Amino acid sequence: VICLLFLTGCGFELQNTGDLKQTINIIHIQTNDPYTVFYRNIKNQFRENGIRVTDNREEAAYVLVIEKDFSNDRVLSISAKNTPKEYEIVYQVQWSLFKDKTQLISNVKHLELQDYSFDQNQLLGKSKEAEFIMDSLATRISRAVLTRLGNI
Repeated sequence: VICLLFLTGCGFELQNTGDLKQTINIIHIQTNDPYTVFYRNIKNQFRENGIRVTDNREEAAYVLVIEKDFSNDRVLSISAKNTPKEYEIVYQVQWSLFKDKTQLISNVKHLELQDYSFDQNQLLGKSKEAEFIMDSLATRISRAVLTRLGNI
């Protein structure tokens, strides 16, 4: 407890817990697909950090360009009956950041992977698990993006 009080008293902050709004107050997110899990997640993360997300590019000093937002799953192992036993979910995002017309950060790539077991008898539950994992991977990437933006 004393150590915790000391750390908070001296101004220590965990990475990316600072006020990102001091650097970026309005941002535009440019993407080809505004319906992906990552897009929704990063948009919510910005709002939770007090950053206004605008649809008007001219209104924002900062523009986050999502160049690649790709997710997929693949079979890792199959049973003796030739049915899938294990899947791997892959989520990849590539992005750049512009301030006005100047590129501040260029072509940053994030790749997250996670596997899960599959059971044909639990199809509904396993599809929900896959959705949860996809959301979790998008959240990890969103936090990595915010951490990087916190360092500009």
